[in-house]
Amino acid sequence: MFYLAYLKAELIRRIGKTLIIAAGLAIASAIIITIISTSQGLSDSQEQVLNPLENVGTDILVSRSVDTQKMGELDEVTRTELASENRVTTDLSKLGKAGESFSLDTFMPGTMLTFASSETKKLTSDLVKEYASGLILNVTHQEGKIPEITAEFQTGGERFQVPDVAPLTDAERAAVDAARQKAIADLQAKGIDPQSEEGRRAVREAEQAATPERFKGAASSFTTPNRTYRQTLETPQTDIKTESYTIAGVDTSKTDIGLILPSQITEGTYFKASGQAVINISYAQKNNLKVGDKITINGKELPIVGIVDPKLYTNTADIYVSLADLQTMAGKADRINIILIKATDTKAVDTTSKKISSLFAGAKVINSKDTASKVTGSLMDAASLMNKFIGLVSIIIILAAFIIVSLITVFSVNKRTQEIGTLKAIGWKNSTIVGQIFLENLVIGVFGAILGVGLGTGAILLLNHFNITFSANVASSNIAQGFPGFMRRFGESSSASSGTTANLKLTVGYDYLILLIGAAVAIVGSVVAGLIASFRASKMKPQEALRQL
Repeated sequence: MFYLAYLKAELIRRIGKTLIIAAGLAIASAIIITIISTSQGLSDSQEQVLNPLENVGTDILVSRSVDTQKMGELDEVTRTELASENRVTTDLSKLGKAGESFSLDTFMPGTMLTFASSETKKLTSDLVKEYASGLILNVTHQEGKIPEITAEFQTGGERFQVPDVAPLTDAERAAVDAARQKAIADLQAKGIDPQSEEGRRAVREAEQAATPERFKGAASSFTTPNRTYRQTLETPQTDIKTESYTIAGVDTSKTDIGLILPSQITEGTYFKASGQAVINISYAQKNNLKVGDKITINGKELPIVGIVDPKLYTNTADIYVSLADLQTMAGKADRINIILIKATDTKAVDTTSKKISSLFAGAKVINSKDTASKVTGSLMDAASLMNKFIGLVSIIIILAAFIIVSLITVFSVNKRTQEIGTLKAIGWKNSTIVGQIFLENLVIGVFGAILGVGLGTGAILLLNHFNITFSANVASSNIAQGFPGFMRRFGESSSASSGTTANLKLTVGYDYLILLIGAAVAIVGSVVAGLIASFRASKMKPQEALRQL
């Protein structure tokens, strides 16, 4: 009990130095806890983007994606199919009469060409544990009114002059004809062509000479009345309001794998029946839509039952409906353009990918390694920076804390020279002195560890309170990729088709192991510093200490 009482008395007597050492240890401990916890939070966020396939229960994606940068390498059949499936034709004559409103939705697969859903029969149980089909299409929505364009023109007002004489008699007509024939014969005798300019003039003069005098007199005139005509022209060329969005057909029979999952619903519910829609949270915010609203797609009204935050960043959509509904609305019965696959052997995904590639000619098969190489942005920069320097920074902090604590401890022990000499003089052994100083530093270390864990926990709470977000740009495999000019024609920005920007909130968790590591840093640092100081003190001779009295 004496040793404990002495320990308590010493700590209280040197309360200032005790608090300084404990505070230094606590700060080092808190910094270590904060750095490691933040690094872990960044790694968790990074994992969501680097492996979006895992977010939807998938290891492998299969599609017929076309790289339009290599159009010259495509065979003629594929090139023709690509052009045919992405053609937009607006024939107003088939949408109604002039003056009527119309709405038209055109569905296009873009660079993800469709294929028969029966192709999934090639997936055997030795390769695939589970799979889900999907259909992602771009919708060009056009609406407006078929205009009435009228053409107006005016006639009438022309003035005509008509001779007011009796018509030619048979004899007069014969005389005119004889004069014409005689003129032609005379011209031919002179070697002049009657059809030449000179010949026609001579014939005309002969006819006029034979014409009776009454035809060369006065004439009467009249003016036609004015008339206005108006005609409605059907199906003219016109500008119409156009917007584009993406829509995905989800295999709703699967809840553990698919383009979206029930766990990703942020508001409302997942699909409960056909004829329902779930919309992307960003699309909902942009268009001010909420659960309970209704949207119309190709004339079919669908209620919005849920809002989703999709995690398959490489293949997102604005609107999600059941696969069967989309196939019906788009006129693409039994057609799909993406298959999500969960491999039977998760440790051999690369091997499985190669086997699946051999089953689907011309298909593009990607896995998590392919998606990871397409991610950039502030999240990746921060995670890379943290990974590079976390070890170095941690070592520097630990060394700095250790050096400071050691110096303070040694300085404190040196100030106790007379005290230690007195203890030795009354019979304390070196081991007892070492143990006493060790115990003092152990208590200070424990106190510093407790304070450090508290500070570290507070720092984590503060980081989460500020809602720090990072962006990650994922190169999209979506349908509009490769058609920037095409999409701009229909009101879609090129940036929307080039990739997906995922804004991820930094969530720093409370990991008991990290808290223990932080506490251990404080305790070990204090104990080691105490041992160094205590061994130094144990070598002191009593007479040297007493000589300073």
